[in-house]
Parts: sequence; C-alpha cells; structure tokens
Amino acid sequence: MKIIHKKRLMVGSLLAVSLGALMAYSSLGYSIFDPNIYQILQNFEQNNNTQVSFSGQIIKVTTPNNMTILASEPPYPKIVVDPSNTSLTLKKGDIIEILGILDGKNHVTATKILKMEQWKLDLVYIRSLPAIPFALYLFFKAYSFNRKTFRFVRRKT
Repeated sequence: MKIIHKKRLMVGSLLAVSLGALMAYSSLGYSIFDPNIYQILQNFEQNNNTQVSFSGQIIKVTTPNNMTILASEPPYPKIVVDPSNTSLTLKKGDIIEILGILDGKNHVTATKILKMEQWKLDLVYIRSLPAIPFALYLFFKAYSFNRKTFRFVRRKT
C-alpha cells in the first residue's frame, strides 16, 4: 500500500511541475511573439507606420474625427485615434475594436473600427452558465468522494 502511495505522489508531483513549466513557457512565449499595445507604444520608433489592432473603451471624444481611447491592457495607456473613414457614431463609454496604423507617439489612424455592444460581451458568460451544472452532474455521476482516503474514486457500475 505504501508503494502505491509513493508512486501516486511521484506522478502527481511530476504532473504539477510539468503543468507549471508549461504555464510559464506559454506565458513567456506569448509576450515575446505577440506584443500587446503597451509594448508597441513603448517601442514606438521600431513600430512606426505599422498596422496594429487593439480593443479599448472610449474615454473622450474631442471632435467627430478625433477621440481618445483607453486601451484595455494594463497599465491602460491613453491612445488618440483618428478615425479616417468611419460612419459610426461613437460616444464616451463605447467599447470598440480598432485596426489601424501607428503613425505617432500614442496616435493611431484607424482603418477599421468595430463597435461592440456590452450585452454581446456579457452573453459569453451567460451562455457558459448552463455548462457548469451539467459538468458537475457528469463528474459526480462517475465519481464519489471517499472520506477515509480524502479523494475521489470512480463509482462501480
């Protein structure tokens, strides 16, 4: 019985270390190969006249052709967006996706702007709620908790 426990402990710790290493590699690799808007703005000289895409929330509309966007990535840089040819009526608080050309320090000339409704963002969470009880039902149908060993064991069918 002790040998099985040691094997289970070794396999569990090996899986936990492997999962942690994969998570760290994924996190570091993602930031290297896919920079966020903050990293692009910090290295403006290297990224001048390049196409960028980001999402954000409008914090100020100065004129119909000029607005200030609060980007959604931390530490929330303010970006001035010049919508060159858009027929959208945008107001403060709108959540938008921007595809444009970075042409100045914290300045983007937008080629395409998509306005997202708040209820569409909330719908993602609402659609996933029915899956939680279904997954719990399937789990507890297949497994039961053994109070003596403090672990879940497969039910016998």
